[in-house]
Amino acid sequence: MPMEEERIAQFNAGNAHVFSSLYRKFQPRIFFFVQRYVSDTAVAEDITAETFIKLWNSRGRFASEKTIASFLYVAARNASVDWLRRVKRENAGLQQFLLMQPDFHDEAHSAVQAEVVRLIQQEIDKLPQKIKRVFTMAYFEEKSNEEIALLLGIRNQSVRNYKTKALQQLKHALPVNPFLMLIALSMWR
Repeated sequence: MPMEEERIAQFNAGNAHVFSSLYRKFQPRIFFFVQRYVSDTAVAEDITAETFIKLWNSRGRFASEKTIASFLYVAARNASVDWLRRVKRENAGLQQFLLMQPDFHDEAHSAVQAEVVRLIQQEIDKLPQKIKRVFTMAYFEEKSNEEIALLLGIRNQSVRNYKTKALQQLKHALPVNPFLMLIALSMWR
């Protein structure tokens, strides 16, 4: 019996040493072949390993190294195509899922924003009356320091001092700067 036929017969009979030599011979070629289909190296390694497992599980039916090589290439191609189809299906499912998300996202955003506003308002309500009034006029009514000073009959410097005190008290009461929280929430959309 010629040498190749003897090796193939040993492989078909389950000789692990012959399988190892076939693996060393064909693994780099199959891996490179799979990488042409699959750009992810880890996935290409997995598909290559699975292809050799299929070869081992199919032992007993090969006539030559040529039929083994053909088997490996066909199995590797089929596994790669299957993987690509699975990824395409998963991506389509993900796209469909993401298309349904804006409503959920808007509701979640609104709920979080409402809670932040509630926490800020709760702390504003705790401010001394004059500081609270200056803060409200400055940040909610968007009045200038000069307008606030004129409306309340106080000095411009007093308006700046009250605003500073209000911000300091809010910073201490809230774990995060409330205005940064509101800005972040408005940008989250």
